[in-house]
This record gives sequence, structure tokens and C-alpha cells, in this order.
Amino acid sequence: MRKHLLSTSVLCIVTTAMIAQNPIIRDQYAADPTARVFNNKVYLYPSHDITPPTGQRQDWFCMEDYHVFSSSTLTDWTDHGMIISQELVPWGKKDGYSMWAPDCVEMNGKYYFYFPNAPKSGRGFAIGVATSDSPIGPFKLEAEPIKGIFGIDPCVLIDKDGQAYIYWSGMGIRGAKLKENMKELDGELKEMK
Repeated sequence: MRKHLLSTSVLCIVTTAMIAQNPIIRDQYAADPTARVFNNKVYLYPSHDITPPTGQRQDWFCMEDYHVFSSSTLTDWTDHGMIISQELVPWGKKDGYSMWAPDCVEMNGKYYFYFPNAPKSGRGFAIGVATSDSPIGPFKLEAEPIKGIFGIDPCVLIDKDGQAYIYWSGMGIRGAKLKENMKELDGELKEMK
């Protein structure tokens, strides 16, 4: 009897959790979000997965742009629309469909959006930067990706002393200091163990 009550309780909890889900993004496929708080609002920067066009691999991720969402209540969300598209990235493949997990940080009143993409030349991934005066854009793309970074999933940490660090994955987890301009590495790369 005790075993039966325990399994019934677990089933009720799991069922309730499944019913209580509240997906934030309901009208498009999104993954790998970064959530940041700017000016007492939560901003969500996810990747945007689309149905692969003809000629693209049909069994893989296909991400061509980024949207930004915001909320003051964590219940009601606003889609501010597309902020970056692969067609507009000067250094990226126009049909790379590799705009995976991004990040966005604020430093000295400017917003820095970091994102991976397939470069026009070579293989693999590079990480680019776009800047804005607002967390929702418009974002201005840099002409080149960050030199020295080959990988995906950028994450930027700003330490208490104001020093910014960028971390990414690709052949392991790596990291480096960023220069004051937030667009260049400052010093050597470190492999995280």
C-alpha cells in the first residue's frame, strides 16, 4: 500500500509539472537562450531553428537569425523581432545556417551581442560581435569576427573589477580576457580543464 501511494504521488507531481509548463516562445523554434537583466527587465536571446531549406541537411540544426524577447513579469513576453540575420553578417556564409547559442552583455551603456556563425572562408565557426545602444537593437555588426576565436556558444563574464572575459566551446572550453573595446582578445587563450 505504501509503495502504491508513493508511485501515485510521484505520478501526480510529474503530471502537474507537465501541465504547468509555460513556454516563453510559442510561435517559433528556439534553443540555447541567454537570459540577461537590463533596466529591470529580463531579455532572452535564443537561437532560432527553422525548417531546413532544400539542399540543406534535413537532420541537423538550421539557424539563420536571432530574435530578442523581453519581459517585466516573466509571464508576458514581447518578441522585438529579428536582430541579426546570416545574410547581413559581412564575414559569414550567407547560407551557413550556423547561428547557434549567443550572448549579450552591457558595458558602459553599450550592448554587445556575441554570436557564432560559419565564416565565408575556411571551415568551422567564428564568433562575431554586434553593438547597440539598446538591448533590443538595432545592432551594428562588426566587419570581422573576433580574431583568435574558433568555436561556438560564446559567454561573456564581466568581473567585479570591470574586466570582461569571453568563454566559448570548440575543441574544449576556452577563455580569454577581452580588451576594453569588448571586440578583441587581450592576451593569451586559456583552455579550461
